[in-house]
Amino acid sequence: NLLVLESPVGVGFSYCEAQTKPGTVCQNTDKFTASTSRAALVDFFQNKFPELAENDFFITGESYAGVYIPTLAYEIIKNAPSISLTGLAVGDPCTDNEAQKDSMDALWYGHKYGLVDDAVFDLLWNHCQIRFPNPLMKNQISQKRTRTNIQNINNENDEEEPVMMSTECKVAHRKFLLSTSRALSQGWRDMFIDDYSLFAPVTDQEDQAMSDYMNRPDVRAALHVEEAPVETWPYPEAGFDYTKEYKACNEDVEGDDSSVLSMLDFYAKIVPRLKVTWVYNGDTDPCVSYEGTRTAISRVGFPEVDGGGYRPWFYNKTATTIQVLEEKPAMFGPDLLLQSTGAQFGGEIVSYEHNLSFLTVHGSGHMVPQFRPQAALHMLTKLISYEELSPLLPSNATLAKICNEAFEKKMNEWTEQAKSSPYVV
Repeated sequence: NLLVLESPVGVGFSYCEAQTKPGTVCQNTDKFTASTSRAALVDFFQNKFPELAENDFFITGESYAGVYIPTLAYEIIKNAPSISLTGLAVGDPCTDNEAQKDSMDALWYGHKYGLVDDAVFDLLWNHCQIRFPNPLMKNQISQKRTRTNIQNINNENDEEEPVMMSTECKVAHRKFLLSTSRALSQGWRDMFIDDYSLFAPVTDQEDQAMSDYMNRPDVRAALHVEEAPVETWPYPEAGFDYTKEYKACNEDVEGDDSSVLSMLDFYAKIVPRLKVTWVYNGDTDPCVSYEGTRTAISRVGFPEVDGGGYRPWFYNKTATTIQVLEEKPAMFGPDLLLQSTGAQFGGEIVSYEHNLSFLTVHGSGHMVPQFRPQAALHMLTKLISYEELSPLLPSNATLAKICNEAFEKKMNEWTEQAKSSPYVV
């Protein structure tokens, strides 16, 4: 069974009473979103579908759901223990300001993937101290859509030059904008790469394609969506205001402010109470880069399982029908092929105690199910079956003592095991 929970209130098909009045929108915060979502789930399991109450319950999501999911899980564990919450899968998530601050920067990302010259990067990053933070870092999210309005350095108007800049920094800054299409912040039609995926085609039709799909009568019927008293998909403007309250994608919070929690604090509390927790990240995501997420999860504080260190996982890449390839929008499933290619590298995984894992998804951008659908399906199937994606490596003690010949044999055996059943089916 699938339950789609729209967060915050005012996105997609969801609405609040305030939206029925002219000129008003839903008012949301991190804590309000968690508590109202918990209340909705209690109503769902107790009143609407009590026959599902004993089923194992998983919560999945991506991006700012990096805040929604851990805080909702904590709300459930603390205030609704009757809900059988057993697992989480959190993708490309807002997690911790300090761990993710550099890896959520357009200059840093552009240099990593060859869009920025070494000398220009070194000058801007180290000498000029210039940063281009992702718009997810903004605290106040309002009905004005912010996706293509990345705030330029020291200046609210991204059409103007940054202020207080030396000539040397100014020239380097302009070279950076020229080579990256204004810090990856222009509208889709003017960008060199998509701001959600390094390898996906650039198109301005992504939102429209999603809206068209959501409004198909069969999709609305499958989701049991009824008519709403307000305009929903597609909408001219978001129907909500949102205020962030944690140290996750929130540049308004000082890094040393111990009174404000990050998601690391929540993971430390909830992970031991769950059967499985996966935090994953596309390894080419321009929006939330995997390095910061990897660092964040390592800082939760749980020891790495012996043999559970960074290791590859694989999935079976099957053929896609010509009908699907012809019908799907360009931005969805850009890696799908007519041919089957067998077991393919899916990414890397590291395993910690309490069944916490961090995963990368190779070649994926910000929304893994969108950009790597077959790999995403493989992951989801393993998650809800409580199955491992990859076998453990030989122990550290074994790796330290065996000879080269034995290691080569062990490596070949491990690789064949990782690419075979039950890990790849």
